[in-house]
Amino acid sequence: MTSSGQKDAERLLPEEQLLILRAALLPGPEGRAAGSAWLAQVDLERLGRASGRLLPLLYDRFLMDGVDHSLMPMLKGVKRHAWYRNSMLFHRASEAICALGQAGIEVMAIHGAAMTAGYYHDWGIRPMEDVDLLVHHNQVNAAIEVLCRRSWKPLEPWFERNGYSDLTRRYEDAMHFPHSSGQRLDLHWNLLPFCLGPGADDDFWAASKETTLDAQPVRIPDPADQLLHICVQGAAWDLPAPIRWVPDAVTVLRAAPDLDWDRFLFQARNRRLTLLAGGALEYIRQNFGDLVPPDLLSRVRQTPVSAFDKFELRWILKPPTSMIGIMVKALCRYWRLSEKMPLWKTALSFPDFLCCQLRLDRKRQLPADICRRVARRMRRRLQSQPA
Repeated sequence: MTSSGQKDAERLLPEEQLLILRAALLPGPEGRAAGSAWLAQVDLERLGRASGRLLPLLYDRFLMDGVDHSLMPMLKGVKRHAWYRNSMLFHRASEAICALGQAGIEVMAIHGAAMTAGYYHDWGIRPMEDVDLLVHHNQVNAAIEVLCRRSWKPLEPWFERNGYSDLTRRYEDAMHFPHSSGQRLDLHWNLLPFCLGPGADDDFWAASKETTLDAQPVRIPDPADQLLHICVQGAAWDLPAPIRWVPDAVTVLRAAPDLDWDRFLFQARNRRLTLLAGGALEYIRQNFGDLVPPDLLSRVRQTPVSAFDKFELRWILKPPTSMIGIMVKALCRYWRLSEKMPLWKTALSFPDFLCCQLRLDRKRQLPADICRRVARRMRRRLQSQPA
């Protein structure tokens, strides 16, 4: 990976968010200095949603460092609120895990649930809006039926109409299920949205570890796979800004000093994700200490990457501010998912992919829907221009 990889990594997070990250994550004088600087300039009314999610972690760091500040009671209240919301989520999700297990469906906790169960061990540290569960690709239909019987319903009507189709599983990696009580669950059948298919996660499952979530047995990814997942998911542009991947990555690195770096590099290379993962690790090493071996970064930089991978990375890191940007991102995603198909099949299957992306039931709806979307964006752009 060239020096542009580090520049891409630096764009993953706005510069103004680095201070709260360093205050929350760095022990000793560096962390205390960052914490003092953050307290001196913080405006809670303007604190973004992404930074707000770090407040429980920051509170614990301040508590360990003996910080005495007027904001400490407020930070304590934020953590208590996060603990309460997460406990409600986990209790409801544990019912789903139990029901899936009784139906013979193996479950892996991923994202925040995996981090809480395997690394943080404190339900108040990492605020969450939903619980993400992964099932085997060939068991997703059965899992959907179990969830629907337990008052979990697909969030989008399109999924309710098309959720059981092979087409959905071919181009999507998850379905969103709100419960009638208000809690939310995301059911995944592939771990990474860049790598879909029936056998894409076999090695992730084979290396996964067993733990518990709210007393229910569940699997979580191997530490090397967990780190890869964090780096890849965190790098892509999203709302709110993808800031939470940094404490997750640092926590895994500190908890697993014997992390299998050969496995991490093999998995990243095998899935052509070294640019994303390597850029994230360079950012961690630059800003949060020697948690990543220098020789690993050298091996990452020496990994050959294609012109497509470099092109894809530039668009992954950009917000979709235009119709062209949205289409380019969609094309990059489709090219990845269809690269093993013959060229003729790739061309013929593209309308099916668009139907999934645009949530359409029929291919004949595509022309009118695309025209409406373009017209809507043009109208918004015209309305936003000064008279």
